Formats: sequence, C-alpha cells, structure tokens
Amino acid sequence: MSLFERLLQAVRSWRRRSGRVRAVRNPVVMMEQLDHRQMLTVAFTGNVATDFPATQSPGVVVLPDNSNVQHPSIPASLQPLIGVSGFDISGLRVSYSPDDGGTLFIGIEQPTNPLDSAGRPVIAGDADNNGNSGSVNPAVSTASPGFQDLGDFGGTEYMGVYLDFLGTGTAQIVAGFSQAVPSGQAAKVFQVATANQAGPNVAPTFVTALPQYQGNIYTQNDPNHPGMELSIVNFNDLYKSITGSDIQTTSVVGVGAFAGSAQDGPISEAFFPEQPVLISAATPTPQTCPPISPPILINPHEHRIIDNAHDDLVRVYVQGTSGFDPSTIDPSTVDLNGAKPVATQVHHFPRSPYAAQVFVFKASDIQADPGLQTLTFTAETYDGQQIITQNQVVNITNSASATGRLKFLMNRSGQTQYNALKRLARTNPDAILDWSIFNHGSSATTAVASATTPTTVDLGTATAAVATPVKVDYNASATTPVASARQVVKLDGSNVSGSKLTNRLHRSLNEYLDGVTTAETATENASSQDVVMSGAH
Repeated sequence: MSLFERLLQAVRSWRRRSGRVRAVRNPVVMMEQLDHRQMLTVAFTGNVATDFPATQSPGVVVLPDNSNVQHPSIPASLQPLIGVSGFDISGLRVSYSPDDGGTLFIGIEQPTNPLDSAGRPVIAGDADNNGNSGSVNPAVSTASPGFQDLGDFGGTEYMGVYLDFLGTGTAQIVAGFSQAVPSGQAAKVFQVATANQAGPNVAPTFVTALPQYQGNIYTQNDPNHPGMELSIVNFNDLYKSITGSDIQTTSVVGVGAFAGSAQDGPISEAFFPEQPVLISAATPTPQTCPPISPPILINPHEHRIIDNAHDDLVRVYVQGTSGFDPSTIDPSTVDLNGAKPVATQVHHFPRSPYAAQVFVFKASDIQADPGLQTLTFTAETYDGQQIITQNQVVNITNSASATGRLKFLMNRSGQTQYNALKRLARTNPDAILDWSIFNHGSSATTAVASATTPTTVDLGTATAAVATPVKVDYNASATTPVASARQVVKLDGSNVSGSKLTNRLHRSLNEYLDGVTTAETATENASSQDVVMSGAH
C-alpha cells in the first residue's frame, strides 16, 4: 500500500461513526465451579439426631447407651419436678472429614425430656430441666435449698468429650467446658486440651489448652436446639502428635463423654465410657459433583468449518469464567472426538477479564461425519475434576478445493497454519505437546530441529541489499555487535510557500510522515527522502 493510499484510508477513517454500540463477539458465560469432591461436613443445629443421621453409613458412627454408662441420679423428691438432668448423656455420634487437615465432629445425645409435650431432648446444661439452662424452678429451690443452675456452663458446670488415641482406656485429649471455675466474672469458654484421667470410669480434667485444635461448638438455651455439638480441627496433626503415626482409614480412636455440676444439689454426675470409633466408618463418601461445562469455540477464525479428511489444524478455545481457570486442565487428558492435542497455550480474548486456553488438534484425528456435527471436548483438571463440553462445526470433506465465499470463510492458505505452529515452537517450546506434528516423512528429531532452529537471522536492516557486506564467522570467538541501522526521514520544506498545500495540511503531513515506519519510508519513498544509515559492517 502506497503512502498516499494510506493517507486516503486515514482520511476516510475520520468520518463520523454511527452511535451504535458493537456487541462483544465472544460473550463470557459467568459460571461458578464446585469442588469436584466435596466431603459432607456437619452443620450444627443443636439437633444431634438430625445433624448426625444414623442412616449415613459410612459417615456417622453412633455410640449407643449401655449398661456401663453412669446416668445422673435424681432423688425421688425431685423427680416429679425435674424428670431428667440436663447433664445426662444417652449417646454420642461421631463424624470425620479428612479435608483441610482433618476435622472430628462430635454430637452429645441427651435423653428425651419427660416434661416436654413435644418429646424434645433436655437442654444441655439445664440442671433442673425447667426449659431454661440459666434459671431454677422455684419449686426446686424450695425442695432443695442451694440448688443452682448457672447459665453458659458457669461455675462448676462442665460437659465435654474425651479421646483415647493409644487404646489405654484413659484420655489423652479432652474438649468442651472444663470443671474449673473462671476467675472473676469471666465467661467459661470452649477448650481443647491435654487430659488427666485418674481411671477409666472417672471424668478427666483439662490440663494444657491446645487452641490450634479448637474448632466450633454449638450450645443454645433453646428447647428447639437443645444438644451440644463440637468439632476438633487439624485432627490429623493432633492424632500424629499423640501416636507418632499418620492417621489411616484403619485408625481407631476411643471416644467418651462426661458432664455434671457441683452446684445442682444431690443430683450426681454423668459419665459415658469410651467406645471405639473406626475412622473409615466415620468418614462420609465423597460427593462427586457433575462435570463442569465451560463454553468452547471451535475454529472461530474459520467460521467453525473443519476438514477431517486432511491434516489441517483445528483450534479449540476453552473460555475461562469467574469460577473456572482453563490453565488447570491437564493436557494429557484432553480429547476432541478421539483426537489428542498437539499444542496448547494461553489465549486472551478482547474485553474478556478471564484468560482462555487454546488446544490445537490435527483434523484428520477427529472422528466426525461430513456435514453439521457436534464435537465433544472432554478433559480433567490436574486435581481430577471432569470437564465435558460441546459445540457444533461444519465438517466439509476436501475443503481445500473450495472456491468463492466458502474459501473466504475458511481463511486457509497453504501451510500458514503449520508455519504459525513452528513459530510458536520457537518462541514457546513447552506449548508443543506432540512434536511429531512437524514430522512429514522425517524423523521426530529432525522435525524438532526444523521447528525450533531458525534458518535466517534478522539483522534489523531495511533491505536485504544493506546486509550484503556483512561477513559471518561461525568459529567460536569474541564478536563485535552490529549497530542497528538508523534512518532519518526528512520532508523537504524549502518550497512550502509555493506549494498548493495549506500550512496546516503541510504540518499535518509532516506529523504523519514522522510516524511512518522506517521500512515503509525506505521502500515507498526512497526517491523523495534522504536516508542516512550508519552501522558497523
């Protein structure tokens, strides 16, 4: 294109454009991605039987009531008023999640409240079973002077679980509210701590707090949410710190519980002896999410036309979204109707905030019939998540002989596709997944060399004639760098006054010529420009 043709094109581009807003050619579908293997974790609501369903097996281990459990003893004079103590324990339910360092979930079951018309369990910590864990029924105070029911496990009230990792029958770890009375007006807090247990049927005490393993605890003064539920985080590290070994699916942990108060008058304390919990039985089966289906474009530069009768290259663009990063796709798992990718690289669509990943396939490897076809792209991410997505193409056999509009739409020209792939191999060898794509009757080694080794050297000169005096010495020796050619473009302004151009247009032309590339100036305007070159030859 000559200089004046470029000027004409520039002037035409100054025309006022219409006010229409162009639509984005490649709209991005916003799609959130779920983890492909999500462990079922326990959502605490204070309803132990619901939060830890016995029907979930594996996933929940139920430790039932038995003859060895010590239930609080209530004097006959108080039984009509209390019925059941809020420190009673009728069972334990245990679940374990290996995710995020491991978490052990435990729910403390309590007996049904005989005074509750709805048949709900007694509120954890409600010593006198009056429906409020922070107050005392006046009738109970009359029958048993000094009876106290402090809120939030205050005073000497305690409740928790203990763990035996070593199978000794005694606890190494406790979790819950301790027997110790806080100093001053401080509230009692949930703790995970080392344990001191005098015997197998004695409630352990809290020794050294271990806050790094402290998870969540749920306890409400609400008859609709009466149970106590708690969790111990970083459980895998805790297990190893006690046993010296990594936790396994065959590992067994003894789990027991205890509760009571020294301020609830003549009512005795509860103790639930430990029972074994097999880790595999407490671990829920991972829930596999359905494969994700990111949007893809197949040969968009050729209007979705392919020809699997020849070794043409087909490009598939896997678009990124707000919840999916295509760079996490494992190229070794990619498949397009039986074809494996020969190259891949990151691609950025204009106006899209999310990067895409393009995969290149050899068309002859794609299994598809002629005509309008739906191609299926399947893959997995590096962490094993499945990807299945589809799009339609038109498969035209022997499309190389196409003419007219069809040839224009296909935008093909000889070996330009392979030449582009070779340039990619030189600039980014890691993008090539199958080097045999360059092997047309030669060995793979030769193909690699031809793809990665340039056959010419760019000296940065305007024309080949300028580089003729350059001498090349292939022997190993110190080299002198060649200075880049410098070209000066000058517009002769000596006859500006006699020119038919106005001063403003003349200045505009000068400014435009200043921006013309050196190559264009040298080749298109050599007759009217002064060129000064300097450099070492």
